[in-house]
Amino acid sequence: MKKFAIILASALTALSMYATDADGKPVMLLTGASFAVPENGWFEIGCEDMGVTPINKAVSGEAIYHTARRMDNGTFYTTAELDEIDVFVIGHVHNQNVANEQWIKENWEDYQNIATTTDYAVTYDYVIKRYIADCKALKDNPDSRFYGTEDGKPVKIILCTHWHDSRTTYNPAIRKLAERWGFPLVEFDTNIGFSKDDVAAGETQPSIAMAHDTETIGGVKYGWHPLRGSNSHIQRRMAQIFESVAAPVLGIELPFECVLTPLTPLVGAGEQGAVLATFRSGHYPFSVAAAAGDDELNHDTFKDGSLIIEAPATKAGTAFNIKSLTDANGTEAALPGEVKIRVADKAIAPTYDAYIHEAYKEKSFTEEPTLQLKNGDNWGRKIYITFPTDELDPEAETIALRIFFDSYVLGTLTGEKRDMNGIETLELEGNTSTYGSTLKWNNATSHQFEPIAETFLTTSMVKKWIGWDVTDWVKSKIAEGAQNVTFRISTPYRWRSLTNFVATEHATTPELAPQMLFARSAVSGVEEVASENALTVKGSTIFNPACQAVQIYTADGRTVYTGNDSEISVANLAPALYIASTAGRAVKFVR
Repeated sequence: MKKFAIILASALTALSMYATDADGKPVMLLTGASFAVPENGWFEIGCEDMGVTPINKAVSGEAIYHTARRMDNGTFYTTAELDEIDVFVIGHVHNQNVANEQWIKENWEDYQNIATTTDYAVTYDYVIKRYIADCKALKDNPDSRFYGTEDGKPVKIILCTHWHDSRTTYNPAIRKLAERWGFPLVEFDTNIGFSKDDVAAGETQPSIAMAHDTETIGGVKYGWHPLRGSNSHIQRRMAQIFESVAAPVLGIELPFECVLTPLTPLVGAGEQGAVLATFRSGHYPFSVAAAAGDDELNHDTFKDGSLIIEAPATKAGTAFNIKSLTDANGTEAALPGEVKIRVADKAIAPTYDAYIHEAYKEKSFTEEPTLQLKNGDNWGRKIYITFPTDELDPEAETIALRIFFDSYVLGTLTGEKRDMNGIETLELEGNTSTYGSTLKWNNATSHQFEPIAETFLTTSMVKKWIGWDVTDWVKSKIAEGAQNVTFRISTPYRWRSLTNFVATEHATTPELAPQMLFARSAVSGVEEVASENALTVKGSTIFNPACQAVQIYTADGRTVYTGNDSEISVANLAPALYIASTAGRAVKFVR
């Protein structure tokens, strides 16, 4: 009987031919300007999905000639960095003719004016040829892992188009350059899901809705910089397009898949259940057919990165599933199993709820009608909720915390309103401390919290309950004799928009205040196979008696295990929500 202790998936046999970092992961280097800086997210999301270490050296406001100058003076990368880099991604996408051969030299040493030139074609050529030469030179460096090899380090370069098709000078030129060199090309422009040519005269370009500013090219106004952040739909979409090119370069397979996450694992009697569908890999737009219980839902073709599926009628224990999922290329996705939303037997109210405010460090917000959440721009906010343990049910099969998403107020970026166009992560932590009017921003860090779980938030969830499964954590605190359990809710990203949740002091809808729900029936939050060969989770071990092919994902679709071991230890996983799936079923669990 084999046992397997999970670590983050990066030990891929196909990568043994590549250099790796200290953690055993392959390494990708990105150079670029404002479309490539880490604040965007597409490069970092793609590298995380592939189990790759990202080195992002993009600088906002720069151009390819800045990279060339750094290479020329030896400051772009160190020899040690070069030795680790497996793939060099060039993401400078200014609207210039980078394929002009008029001033191109035979060798990189022939360029005498790199320190002063601003010619994009020349500097693109210099950067490519200099990188190739630097890789080859490692064969003569005794400190390099490629020392003594015939050709030095293998050269792998990936080029990129602009994020959509408005830049009619650059996009054709980079295609010509990629063909000339035989380099892979990330074709954002043809795979982004929309085109400038689909717009009738006088209509607004679709790229504008996905950007936080505009630029005018040929008298037409387009979206300029895409909405930033790893929660942004457009960045997640760009990441998937990037992965589809980069993964094969490293020999990595990233299947097109779907994950279903309940908005809240328990609902009250007579309430409607709902799940969030998120996707990994694939090219937009997607065509989805879903079902809730016995009710077939219509096909939905959509271009965003998430989809809310609701039960068409209130039914206890409604099981949700995706019937079919196809991307723009006709690729069929691997489907998740059924996810069942359970009806709670009991609900209790908190004894305390409040939020803290970064801009008012000395003020207590315990009497407000809303619980506010935000991150960024020195106006961050976090939520605190306390329940007494004497009202909790230690015999419950499932215990859930939930809050009601009441409204949101858009934030700003570079002076403009920034839509919450994406998926935000809500982090849940807990401790056994008690709080009151003394809780303020300036003293909140004096209490330590344990991570419990994460869930998602999108604007499509407004006026809905958002919840977490807290069963194991709450039961452990009851067993320890705690008198109270307190939860802290925060968000790690810079969505900038303010989100409001209903507090106990809300005058018109106090019934929507935070709740702890309990369900005693012995049914898990995910429908499992009722057979002796079923995939089951017990403690920190997943039992797979049939040795089926199993994949384990985080809630946002990142793979942490693939294999067919009969017993899989999950003890080393970071605290979070995970999904273990076989060909036809899935099991959700929280570490």
